[in-house]
Amino acid sequence: MKHIHLVIALSILFLASCTTQHAITTKTTDIYGVGVIQKPVLADMEVKEEKTSATINARGKRINDDLKNQAVEEAVKKSNADVLVEPRFESTIKGRKITLTVTGYPATYKNFHTIKQDEVELLKDGKVQQVNTMDTNQIKSKGGKVILAVGLGIVLVVSLIIAIFPG
Repeated sequence: MKHIHLVIALSILFLASCTTQHAITTKTTDIYGVGVIQKPVLADMEVKEEKTSATINARGKRINDDLKNQAVEEAVKKSNADVLVEPRFESTIKGRKITLTVTGYPATYKNFHTIKQDEVELLKDGKVQQVNTMDTNQIKSKGGKVILAVGLGIVLVVSLIIAIFPG
């Protein structure tokens, strides 16, 4: 009976220490309301002429937006940029192994300033782009679930062996 408690305690300790999560969150808030006037802020974007790329390896059956976001994040970090312009994705899937490479032009924002009267016409004509933000906190880790299932299976098998062959 002592062995069962030891196996269960070790299994719980093993399962509790195996999940790692990393998240980066970026959010913006537009201010709307009575008496609140928000003046738009514009920025110039300096795009480098030389492309950058990054490759990530993952496990799964298909490529989703989370994997693409991770690849773009690596390329942006690597080139010390703010955004990746015209990202192009290339992928290889062999079994459950995914290799995803993103290539694009790194860009940084420069010259933040409030909108000027002559720039209002650019906004009306649609020649100025609004930047969309994303919450990378939505990236989910599935590794913990697999480890939990395998750990519980091991506990069950060991418990059955000890129950059948005590001593």
